[in-house]
Amino acid sequence: MDATRYFEEMHRAMAAQKTASQLVLTACYQDTAGSDAYLELRRNPADGSFRILYSTMGRSDLNFQLFRKGWQLCHNAAGELTGRFPSSAEGLIAQTDFRAFYRDESFDPDKAAHILDTLRRYAGQDISASAQQGGSRVTMTSYIQGGARWAYTGTPDSACLPAAAILYWLADQLAGRERRALQACPQAARLAAQWETEIAFAKTPVLLRPAPRRPYTPYERTPMRNKSWQSILTVMRTM
Repeated sequence: MDATRYFEEMHRAMAAQKTASQLVLTACYQDTAGSDAYLELRRNPADGSFRILYSTMGRSDLNFQLFRKGWQLCHNAAGELTGRFPSSAEGLIAQTDFRAFYRDESFDPDKAAHILDTLRRYAGQDISASAQQGGSRVTMTSYIQGGARWAYTGTPDSACLPAAAILYWLADQLAGRERRALQACPQAARLAAQWETEIAFAKTPVLLRPAPRRPYTPYERTPMRNKSWQSILTVMRTM
């Protein structure tokens, strides 16, 4: 099973379970070693809550499970060959319940609102860097308003940093190699931390916010002249 088929099957399984939810974004992480990952962020129109759905088994591990399943079909419990190994993986994939390979959890509403604002700012744009050899490929697709798409290989450039920062948040639910890969960019980590600071500041009551500093203006001292000095100056002028 190639990466495209893996992402399609994961999406179908998630969409089948969340028919009433609105798809906000999808993210595909394709690794050269087959440790792929798939993420979806969905919103419930009824109550406005957000759910994150993410794969718990990479493509290489899932392919091994399919191979194991095919081996069991043509061997008995004693390990003796009793039939032929399936000629294609289509039948094995059709019999596989992909719902067992992803999890569904609630997502922070404040972070989700910030993600929505970011996706709206980039609606209608396609920011895709050319694919490179020897690096992991990340693709994030937005379904908000006109939609948007980001794609990059390895370390994201400045144009893809908003997508990388969003994935930095979403990758908190992943584990192992996939999480480390999506949270490896220090620029994305700093941007995500900046967003968290903005969220915390917006939730702080106005009375507790620090007052803005006034700009510093240097004080110009004017020479002081008393009446005695004025009288002396007057006498000196008459001499």
